[in-house]
Amino acid sequence: MKHWITDWQRSERLPHYTRANAGETLPEPASPLGWSLVWGRGLQGWRRGFVEFGIYRGDEITGDRPPFVGIFGGYFYLNLSHLRLFGIRMGQTADDIDAAFVGQRSDTPVYVPHPDDQDPELTAKAGGTLQRMLGQADYPQGDADQERLRRIRRERPELASLSDIELVAYARSLLDEVETTFQRHVETSLPASVGPAILGPLCASVDRPGTMLDLISGLGDVDSASPSTGLWTLSRQVVASAELTALFDQGPAAVEQALDGASGDVKAFRDSFEEFLAASGDRGPNEWDIHALSWEASPVQALALVDRIRHSADDGSPAERHRRLTERREQIASEIRALLPEDAQPMFDAGMHASQVWIPARERTKANCVTVINEIRMTVRELGRRGVEAGRFARPEDVMMLLDTELDDYVAGPESFGPVIAQRLEEYAGLHELEPPFFVAGDAQTEIDSWPRRAEERTEAATEGDVLSGVGGSQGTYTGKVRVVTDPASCEALEPGEVLVAPITDAAWTPLFLVAGAAVVDVGALNSHAVVVCRELGIPAVISVEGGTRRLRDGMVITVDGDKGTVTVDSAPAALVI
Repeated sequence: MKHWITDWQRSERLPHYTRANAGETLPEPASPLGWSLVWGRGLQGWRRGFVEFGIYRGDEITGDRPPFVGIFGGYFYLNLSHLRLFGIRMGQTADDIDAAFVGQRSDTPVYVPHPDDQDPELTAKAGGTLQRMLGQADYPQGDADQERLRRIRRERPELASLSDIELVAYARSLLDEVETTFQRHVETSLPASVGPAILGPLCASVDRPGTMLDLISGLGDVDSASPSTGLWTLSRQVVASAELTALFDQGPAAVEQALDGASGDVKAFRDSFEEFLAASGDRGPNEWDIHALSWEASPVQALALVDRIRHSADDGSPAERHRRLTERREQIASEIRALLPEDAQPMFDAGMHASQVWIPARERTKANCVTVINEIRMTVRELGRRGVEAGRFARPEDVMMLLDTELDDYVAGPESFGPVIAQRLEEYAGLHELEPPFFVAGDAQTEIDSWPRRAEERTEAATEGDVLSGVGGSQGTYTGKVRVVTDPASCEALEPGEVLVAPITDAAWTPLFLVAGAAVVDVGALNSHAVVVCRELGIPAVISVEGGTRRLRDGMVITVDGDKGTVTVDSAPAALVI
């Protein structure tokens, strides 16, 4: 099989693609229905956002496959050529964009200038849009979207009472919200990057380069970090109760089973847990794909995170961390501002303002996207539940092997789709065994029969004294033992104070940052999820560490320097270097 059913062709005008940041959004192959139904509409929101912002002219990006992204082998890619064009039209260079999104990689495709990349008229329009947004004290659109989506969640119809036709109609009725929230996410992403871009050079000019990360830490009201607060509160409830502690000692599955018909402390925990799911149940691993299981769809995942966090000391609470980070940010800001020449201080103030307004705003728009995606997920899962009940397939999420264009025919005659879904499930499972290239720069790289299988890959382990380079994302230095975690669902091995080494992170990983002493992530950028949350929780992080999860081994002792963007192997027992 050379291509998966959802795969796109490369753009001739914008030919280079990357998994950087894309692997954080959709780490696994996108399901056919998730891509064709949700993302198909969401990308139209991106298109509208880029055009209205001033990055593109409307006639540059026509059709239902806008070239900002690509999908190859079922894997989601961001278009690196688009990112470069975006930067150039905003007055940056291709090298600036490469450094921000992919770090210092030897295999980065060479930028080839195109005569249409420079467009003074669009640069002026985009610059004006940016200036207007940077002058705002808040982003009320994101807040209004959040309020409206929470109301939709509260007023969700009784899905089990809807007919199959009504379920599909309800799911599609939410697509306007998908387009709106995706557009908002585009609109907030650029101003969110401006604050760090201003503050970095100013801090470096007074010989304090590492302090830029302090200045964008502990901002508060960051939606991506908020699940940590809820899970922390639940974990303290467990710690305070001998009954709950004994129950959690039996494992998360036992806890989930015991919540039905519970009494005493277990009932009190159940009530609190249900409140948590009402507020944060839309989060979870791979949350941008309706095929994945959110915490609402699979509560045992959240219970497993509570189980890990309960072993953390009381002084690690999100509230206490936020207090410490806020004090440090304010102190550092005062110091840096005093060191700057008087004529540079207004620019410093603008950078601080942009960071405090737009980094949380971007995380809010991201959370809003996830909220509406989960509403569609839970609706389609009801359709899938009925398919399981009828014996058509094994799991509710298997119905996501359909394409949007097949939904109506499935409802009319579901039995005929049994063989189709079965075949796609087999092929879909095979996609997970492949290692997608980090960059796609030629048509041959889109042919998945040439991709290596993960099981066949062997990377030599790092040895004592090795230094792995990446991008510093959250300030500070920390030394501790490595714990490689490739799936947040299997987080039971992570012990308090260990260094979490992960391939990617999304919201499902957030609570693990309450347990870990530092984080090392294979992919990401300064505004990626792992970095934002690590800064909010005050743990050092280095991201875009090429091959980190393959070269580092459990039990190694490493030093993570979030200021320099380095990971140093302090000790690597011989038994681990294999």
